[in-house]
Amino acid sequence: MGGINNEEFYSTEVGFSTLVTASYASLRTLYGNEPIWDLGGTDIYQEGKDPGGPFYRYESLNAGNTTLKEFYQNTYQAIQNTNAALFYLDAPNLASSMRTQVEAEMRFLRAFYHFILMEQFGGIVINEEYTNSPRVNIPRSDLATSYEFVISEMEAALSGVPSDSDPGRVNKDIVNHYLAKAYLTRAWDLGSNSDFNTAISHADAVIANKGSIELEYSEVWDPYNVNNEEIIFTVQYSNEGVANLQDAGNNQQTLYAVYSGSGSGNMKRSVDAFVPAHHVISGFQANDSRYWFDFMLTTYNEYFNYYPDGPGLGKGGVLNYYPVIKDPNKTSFTPADSAEWDAYVASVGGKADGYIVFPIWAGASDFHKTQYEQRAWGNTDRRLPAFKKFDNPQNAANSINNNGSTRSIVLARLTETYFLKAEALIGLNQFSQARDIVQEIVDRPGNKVDSGGEDITNALDGVSNQTEALEAYFLESGKEMLGEYNGRWPMLRRTNMLGHMLTNYNADFERNGITWEEHWDLRPIPQDAIQLNEALTFENDQNPGY
Repeated sequence: MGGINNEEFYSTEVGFSTLVTASYASLRTLYGNEPIWDLGGTDIYQEGKDPGGPFYRYESLNAGNTTLKEFYQNTYQAIQNTNAALFYLDAPNLASSMRTQVEAEMRFLRAFYHFILMEQFGGIVINEEYTNSPRVNIPRSDLATSYEFVISEMEAALSGVPSDSDPGRVNKDIVNHYLAKAYLTRAWDLGSNSDFNTAISHADAVIANKGSIELEYSEVWDPYNVNNEEIIFTVQYSNEGVANLQDAGNNQQTLYAVYSGSGSGNMKRSVDAFVPAHHVISGFQANDSRYWFDFMLTTYNEYFNYYPDGPGLGKGGVLNYYPVIKDPNKTSFTPADSAEWDAYVASVGGKADGYIVFPIWAGASDFHKTQYEQRAWGNTDRRLPAFKKFDNPQNAANSINNNGSTRSIVLARLTETYFLKAEALIGLNQFSQARDIVQEIVDRPGNKVDSGGEDITNALDGVSNQTEALEAYFLESGKEMLGEYNGRWPMLRRTNMLGHMLTNYNADFERNGITWEEHWDLRPIPQDAIQLNEALTFENDQNPGY
């Protein structure tokens, strides 16, 4: 800074703004490259070519894991950024109202970063003090104290943030949404029914402000309408000035699909990771519009030709076609079937002899499951359709790069708020009320391929106990929120259903003969974090089993 000290630099609005920007930019560091700590080893994804290793299979997950160490370090760096902003809050000549708002934003973000650590590790080291040198003597707080800190900071932030703002900047809906999640998590972890009720009240505050679910699923995830009214909190990127962008974005659009061709060959880069599990695919009814939006069942020779502003729609024709086989009695793909799809592909600009058919065995029969998963285990390229929910056609030129997407990452949306309320009702054993909340999601506008289709079922119909209700809840939320970064692993962990869902639904467990172990419901504290903190010991502070 050319000899300018921190006090001088941060006393200017420009200088101070760098601290606020860094506090938000930490979200990009944490979520810009797939958060495997949030996605790996759950019930709705399985390994692809890109090996997930211990996060999928658990058996070799230990305190020396590099990915966990990076997550831990990056999150505490994010906390340090917020502490710096709060420390220098009075240095610049900010208007009183702006100072109040910025303080509230930073306190919320500090609490958010502590909370995502808690979701993985349980009780945490709470750091609310800024220093110019590393602090190496902070004890680990117990779980109750950790919750008390997070919740009190979020509640303090609630009155200072604006009622409405861009979803990339903290507002009341964001704070209420995460207060609902924090109270809900504490309710499960500490056995507090009153916290379930408080979670419902914060969810209701968001719903009262945002309104009912009124958008079609395709409108929520329209790549040209990324900040629509259902979106609550996002990690912001920009499509401005991206002509030479290569790795300054995120890689969310590259996930949930198998390798389907090189970026240099005009195909979107796919890293072949977090492949949707067969039970998720078979769980979509034939007329569920969410499936037909999420998956690109017709792939053009240039991937982004699918979109209206593609480089030349129809040029090169269809490359792959993926007919969906839902009929439980169908066990083969015949020449007559091929002729039918030839006619269809020709009607959308393809060439009958210029594409490959990959049937998607999406029925619930054992045969369909075997066909789907044998392909997956064999790692055959192009075997499954592209996942287009997070596509960024506006920046198609950089699709060759893993981190070439400049589409904002959605961390929270209204539908999840509804699910949080439903989960709290399940915690209170109010199953029929929870079912009705989930039904509002299932019945969102446009959630059928055609108006004459049969009603889409709700897995919570007829559940009679909490385990059944939670399992049904996970099946419904898995379809609706497939691929989203809203805490699938923490959701399973907090409800004490992680072992149940992995044992019954995780294909990697089945394939590798893995037996669930109870200590896997928390991640190990990174070894370096314990060694560098004089207040911690391996005997007293490492999570059991590690």
